[in-house]
Amino acid sequence: MNYQKTYKKQLLPAIISLCTLPLYAGGAIAQEESVGLEEIVVTARKRQESIQDVPVAVSAISPGQLERGSITSSLDLGKMVPNVELHETAIGSESISASIRGLSYDDIEKSIEPTVGIAIDGVFLASNSGGVFDLFDVESVEVLRGPQGTLFGRNTIGGVINVQRTEPTGEFGMKLEAVAGDQDMSDVKGIINMPLSDKGGIKLSFKNTESDSHVYNTTLNDRRPYKDSETMGIAIKYNFTENTSAVLSYDDYDHQTTAPDTVNPGFGNGMGASEADDWKTSPQMFPLTAYLKGENTTLKITHDADNYQIKYIMGIMDYSETVREASWGIGSFDLGLDEDGVPVSQALLDGIFFTVDRDQDFKQTSHEVQFTSDFDGPMNFVAGVYMLEADSYISSGPVQNFTALHYVDSTAVFGEVSYDLNDVWSLAVGARYTEEEKELNSRSYAQGTGNDARLADSSDPEDLINLANPTFKDNNTSFRVSLQREIESGMMYASYSTGFRSGGFFNRGITELETQPFQSEEVTSIELGIRSNPTENSQINVTYFDAEYTDKQTTVIVSADDSMCLKEQNEAGSVTCSFVRNAGEASMNGIEFEGMYMPSDDLTLRLSFGTFDGDYDEYDYNGVDISDKARLLYAPELTAYLGAEHTSEMAGGILTINAGLSYKDKVETQADWSSYNPETGPVVTIDSFESLDLSATFMKDMGEGTLKLRAYGTDVLEDGNRVGRRFDAGAFSWGELVPRRQFGVSVGYEF
Repeated sequence: MNYQKTYKKQLLPAIISLCTLPLYAGGAIAQEESVGLEEIVVTARKRQESIQDVPVAVSAISPGQLERGSITSSLDLGKMVPNVELHETAIGSESISASIRGLSYDDIEKSIEPTVGIAIDGVFLASNSGGVFDLFDVESVEVLRGPQGTLFGRNTIGGVINVQRTEPTGEFGMKLEAVAGDQDMSDVKGIINMPLSDKGGIKLSFKNTESDSHVYNTTLNDRRPYKDSETMGIAIKYNFTENTSAVLSYDDYDHQTTAPDTVNPGFGNGMGASEADDWKTSPQMFPLTAYLKGENTTLKITHDADNYQIKYIMGIMDYSETVREASWGIGSFDLGLDEDGVPVSQALLDGIFFTVDRDQDFKQTSHEVQFTSDFDGPMNFVAGVYMLEADSYISSGPVQNFTALHYVDSTAVFGEVSYDLNDVWSLAVGARYTEEEKELNSRSYAQGTGNDARLADSSDPEDLINLANPTFKDNNTSFRVSLQREIESGMMYASYSTGFRSGGFFNRGITELETQPFQSEEVTSIELGIRSNPTENSQINVTYFDAEYTDKQTTVIVSADDSMCLKEQNEAGSVTCSFVRNAGEASMNGIEFEGMYMPSDDLTLRLSFGTFDGDYDEYDYNGVDISDKARLLYAPELTAYLGAEHTSEMAGGILTINAGLSYKDKVETQADWSSYNPETGPVVTIDSFESLDLSATFMKDMGEGTLKLRAYGTDVLEDGNRVGRRFDAGAFSWGELVPRRQFGVSVGYEF
């Protein structure tokens, strides 16, 4: 490890030097050819600004990049943006596991806040569910790194993924695309625009995706189905006046996912897939299926005046989730006889430890009002109010039987003032005050309790093991101060920001100890940044960050026979105990580089990389400090991306060739660090990997519209699969497999 860190410290200055030299050296030729970079406008401070003028670590993907490249999903952002790690979690359909600068959360529980906020059309997702989505109908994509608690809220200590979809155009138009790829993948999607008198427009959208698993099941001698997803949407825009408009959108979705078969490679007992065949196969007997079905409604009303804008955003998400899973284990559990009279425990000895049938309903409603100034003078500001109400209900069994009803009510006021001290210096100061309340009603039942009794919330003493009704209240003030100085080629800034992640409950707990509330955690961060355009055809952005993580919420999962578990836990038929506690303190720092260079009108080169150095300063495990053993999750020490885009005329159209080479350093995943032994396993480290993506896109004007043909390959240098997530809970463990080389083609038409 010391050798690796030393190597990276030596490598970093060399990379910066190599990247910077051609940017300056090519300046004279580039200016003679009048080559210039496209200006990218972002809303990182709730107002439209050039990305080079914003004192925030933000990366933006332009609509042109989305159209010409192979960036099709929110997961693809993790390849391009430094210090960002994204993964689709197997225990939820279209659910994301997001980590930025080492701040991560890998679950779908509604009672625990994410560390990375995801906003779609200004509406924040209150959980990770639905965080994997297509980028076909998108106007802008921004990834903000570092605490964004002032303007964006409580669950943004790691950062924000901010996505804006296109609004109805008010004119007749259509955009269609059909994609076919490996594993019988088909993806048909489109948007249709039409006018609404002379006052607005209507946009219809649809998407249908189907595919088989990339893992071959040796028990079934076949591949399971993987994705079966349908989405339908309508958006209506109405212009009341020249200055006032409203956009109402409604989306209905039905996502069905049978997760790729998991593996158990850590025990060497024959239950797992073979690493020798690149993890292409798995003997998993039972599938893990997840369903996400619901509807979203968004209303945005905007009023523009001469020197200010007022915006109101309402968002409603109402969906149901179902998970059916069976986890790999290292022991057996007596569940009686199956329908053929065979002891179920015998099957469990073959590798299936216990099953989970989980049904959940969730609804969130949010309102936000923003007032944004646009004065000609030195001062401008943003101010607003945000309100969120959400509730969820879970029923889970048949081994660990419980129901949980969870409520959250959050209100915040926020604002930021920016002031130009003179022609060179400017200052921005912002703050956000949040109050919230949460409540949990948890009931756990004895093993063997039937669904009818559990769903009816039976309080029969023979069935009910534990009844808990804890409450949680908290308030927080987050703030941000930034000082910015203009320089000849751009600007430089220094900022100090704070953010908090709300406390609450672990609603999967089935004993009083597990359902006790944990408190909020906080992050403070210092950033130093340079945003520079040395020439018209080059761009260099560098950011240094140093953050402190206090009262960190840590998840502890132990076997049922652990001293931390209670007697009632075993009576409930549990195999694990799960706790969330404010047990951690951590320090982290790193450097992020993003550079772009256009040696000619036809060629664009992009380079980005991020370094990360973070460790626990303290990790209190039942009174014992295990910070020397515990590791930060999903925090690669080095991420890097090198991309090239070349355009040329061909056959009366434009051919764009894209190549992107990305690298992720090794990461650590969930384990019980108090007892974890790397010598005996299971393995929880995910090895480093690189991925080369290629695409060729041909676009031709057909008179009435534009034809688009695309061929792509992802991770083209490697065959088989790789382990994308590992998990060790002591009593059971698994590894989730991610596909490597995938090819596909698409045809699209737009007018």
